[in-house]
Amino acid sequence: MNKINVIPLTGVIAMFSLAVLPTSVYGQTKDKSEEEQIRPKNIIAIVPQYAFFRGIRIDYERSLKGGNHWLVIAPQFYLDVNNSAYYYSSGYGGYETMTGIGINLYYKTIVYESRKGNVNSNLPRHSFYISGGPNFQYFNLQNSEEVAQPFTNNGTTYYQYNIEAVNKPIYRIGAVADVGWQMAFDRFLLDLYLGVALKYSMDGNGDLINETYSDWVEPTYTGILLDGGLRLGLFF
Repeated sequence: MNKINVIPLTGVIAMFSLAVLPTSVYGQTKDKSEEEQIRPKNIIAIVPQYAFFRGIRIDYERSLKGGNHWLVIAPQFYLDVNNSAYYYSSGYGGYETMTGIGINLYYKTIVYESRKGNVNSNLPRHSFYISGGPNFQYFNLQNSEEVAQPFTNNGTTYYQYNIEAVNKPIYRIGAVADVGWQMAFDRFLLDLYLGVALKYSMDGNGDLINETYSDWVEPTYTGILLDGGLRLGLFF
């Protein structure tokens, strides 16, 4: 009698196990998938140190397939209506007022994520990344300079120098490569990065500007320079 009762009980346990185990496995996979799906896929950030260079930069990032790869679009705007160093500047880079625009395009790859994450956003607390890409900038410098004006007197051509407003365009192309440490506080971003950049500055005729005493931060600088700073942003 006891032997007969054991067989149905064993069958019930086996059937219950087969029903529960796939559901449990499926539930774990689903939870992980849902966690990845609810991670924010966008970032909007500002780069505050650009204010020291009379500019503002706003970064927009979009997560690509896989989650660890991001596309970064970083437009820039520049404005200096009263150059305090006007009397000390000379050459093509001297100006009274300056306007400019630019854009950086980066491909960013996350190479390490901390296991500890934020509860609400599911974002890792710390991430290390590498990024790189091309950039373009356009500046328009306005200055008052002596301009030679020809005139003829008794069949002879002379030149008279007059103070006139002069527009001097600068076209700047280059590339940047950075490494960065990204910290997420729920949906808030603090990002520290450092790298190198290569810049080529050309005048309105497409000729390379070669000014010996140009600093890294000046639009006329051509060559290799350090790139780095911090970003403050928001995941959404």
